[in-house]
Formats: sequence, structure tokens, C-alpha cells
Amino acid sequence: MKNWSIGYEILRYYVRFALWLTHKRIIVTGQHLIPKGKPIIFAANHQNALMDSLAVVCTNPNQSVWLARADIFKSKIARSILNYMKMLPVYRIRDGKENLSNNEQIFAQVIQVLEWKETIALFPEAAHSGRRQMLPHKKAIPRIALEAEKKNNFGLGLQIVPVGVYYSHYWFFNRNMIVQYGQSIEVDKYKDAYTDNPQKAMLSLRDEIHGRIVPLTMHITSVPFYQDYENIRQMAGKSYSKANHFSINPTLQLFYAEKDLIKKLESLEFRYIERFNQLIEKTRSYFSELQDKNLSDDLIKKVEKTGWTSFLLRFSGAICTLPIFITGFLIHAIPFLIPRNMIRKKVKDKAFMATFNFVIGLLIFPLFYFIEAGLILAITHSWTVAISAFILMPFVGKLSYKLLGFYQGTLHQMRFLTGNYPFRKSLKQLVKQRNDLVDLIIAEVNF
Repeated sequence: MKNWSIGYEILRYYVRFALWLTHKRIIVTGQHLIPKGKPIIFAANHQNALMDSLAVVCTNPNQSVWLARADIFKSKIARSILNYMKMLPVYRIRDGKENLSNNEQIFAQVIQVLEWKETIALFPEAAHSGRRQMLPHKKAIPRIALEAEKKNNFGLGLQIVPVGVYYSHYWFFNRNMIVQYGQSIEVDKYKDAYTDNPQKAMLSLRDEIHGRIVPLTMHITSVPFYQDYENIRQMAGKSYSKANHFSINPTLQLFYAEKDLIKKLESLEFRYIERFNQLIEKTRSYFSELQDKNLSDDLIKKVEKTGWTSFLLRFSGAICTLPIFITGFLIHAIPFLIPRNMIRKKVKDKAFMATFNFVIGLLIFPLFYFIEAGLILAITHSWTVAISAFILMPFVGKLSYKLLGFYQGTLHQMRFLTGNYPFRKSLKQLVKQRNDLVDLIIAEVNF
């Protein structure tokens, strides 16, 4: 755990490349706030299973020791692999009360890592939610941090770095990911509080960690109206962003605009409940109609800008790029589609969907690239052609996936332009309903 690992570093570079391939944009902020030469605990929000760990691992230079749920360490093979990846188990009630005592040894090992001026990382929530809502924080981080400082007479210099991880969506390929590092918490400032009342000090530190993470990620506090908040965020976020400036970076601009929109919605919910309920009722009515017609809000948004000129330009572009798409499809169809179809039937917790897709992709895509490059070598008898094809395959795959979205948008335009009158009329009515609803949302949050 102590020594820097070249194997770990090689694997991290590979995962970073895979993250770049599978994400539309990856934005990282606050790296300059990570202390140097001091022991660190990274405390990140947890919404998307293993992807959250990879987001932190691949966006800072430290080879951190991770504490993870104990049930994934059950088999000897898994335990060996996870230990090599600098991961240690943490036992919870659900793992059996008889196993909780094992945490004493784990925490002692973690404190030793911190005494070596190394870094560790774990999730304060101790579970993932699959929603833009942080679960209540547990006391693992405060306990480790304060016990480590106590053992060293509060002279360790331990820092807790809050981390916010955000995804534009959780389950699909080609999303945006934002990782933000916040100002570190100096644990030694809790010396007097811990001396007076250790439990109260732990709770205070726990609450401060929570408070530091909230500004770094998307956190919807409302439970009964969670899905309504999500729908409003997706529907009105871009319109709200155009009227308010938060960042010169377009991805961060939209992120902060949506955060501010949610904040104002929460204020509306608690201050003007009747107006809020009317807004929710109209929002639910709109999305109910979309569901009845098997349509998406994104499609309705695009219909408004649909015209024959736009369609013909897109159609021409689709024809010109078709050879690239077909090449990418032939290379990636089997490793992309078959595992995903198998996974969807077996994964019970939807929060694991992106993790399973990503991890299986890390293993299966290189295998197919080798096989396909071997076939190219057998056909062309040219190592240059085969190696060049092997190198280009992942990039062609990324481009092909983007083209797939372009083709789907073009097809939707064609369906609208060539559809019968009742179909086009119903879509136009939904466009008007959407525009009126977005205007109402903006007016209400700015009331």
C-alpha cells in the first residue's frame, strides 16, 4: 500500500484513455487546492458505483488507498485484484455484526498509511444512491481522521479534501463528467472539540464534510418531488443558463445554472407552496403526454428547429459520413451490443449499469481489436496496415457513436416533416406546451 506502483500507474493511464473515449467532456476543477506533502483523505459524493471512484482516481496524481464495501472482497481472486489496486474492505451492519470488529484492523492500517504522508479515499455516504441526492453521511471519515490525529498528538497535519462528482446522466455512453476538488479541511482544528467530547467532534466534522461537498455537486434535497426537479432541470436548464452567467466554460456554465435553478425551485417550494404545486402539476401533465405518445422532451425541443433546409443539410451530411459509421459499426457492434444486452438482464441495481458497461468494455474491446487487427493482417499481409488499424479503432468507434446520434436526430426530423397532419399537429402542440412551460418556470423561479 505504501510504495508507488508502476503497474497501478499504467492501469490508470489506460482507464483515463477509456474515460476519454466514453465521455463527451470531462471537466476537472480545483486540482490546485489538493495539498502537497501532507496526508489526505479524499471525501467524494457517491451516486454511480465504481465510476465515482474512477473519476477521483483518474483526476488527481495521488495513488490513493480506497476503502470499499466489504462484500466485493468475498472471492480470493477479487480480493487479490482489489488489494493490488490499493483497495481495502470496510464492513457494515449488512455484512454481519460479527464482521464489524474487522474494521478496527482496517482503520489501524489506514491510519498507518496516513502516517506515511500518503492519501486515502472513501465515500462519506458509505453507499451509492443513483440519484442527484447525497445520502446521510456516516462517521467513518471523521473517526479515521480524528483517531489518526489523536494518535499523533494532533501533529499529523491531516487534510480532508471534499470532492464533487457530477454526470450529465448516469447510464448512457458519451455523457459529460465534472469532478471538482474543494478547499481542504484541516483536521487539527478539531483538537479541543475532540478532547472535550469525541462523539460531538465527529458529528461536527461529518457535517462540515457534507457542507463542503454540496456546492461541488448537484444535490436535490426534495424527496417527494425529486423526479419533477429532474424533469424541470433537463427541460429549462439551458434556457435559464442563457439568462444568467456563471462560467466561461459552457459545460460548467450549464452545471452552475442548473444548480441555481434547483436552488430557486427549492425556495419556491417552501415559500410559495401553492404556486409550486401548480407548476409541478403542469410539468407532470406535459411529461405524461410525452410518455403516452412514447416521445422524449429532447425530441420535442429539436422539433421546433426542424425545417426542410436543415433536414436536407443533415441528410447530405449523413450520406457523406455513412462509410465512416459503417466501418465503426462493423468493428464495434459485437463488443458494444452483445455484452450490454446480457448485462441489462442481470444487473438488478441500475446504479451499477454504467460500471458494468465500462469495466466489461475495458476487457472486451482490446480483445476484439486484437482479433480484428489479426484478420486485417491476414488479409493485407502488412504489419503497418494492421497496427495502424488497431490504433485507429477506438477513435473510429467514438466518432461512429457520435454519428449514430446525428443519424437518429436526422431520422426524427424526417419523421416530423413527412408525417401525416395529425402527427405533426400533435408535435407542434407539444412544442407550444413546452415553450409555455419553460417560460412559466423561468418566471416563477425569478418571482
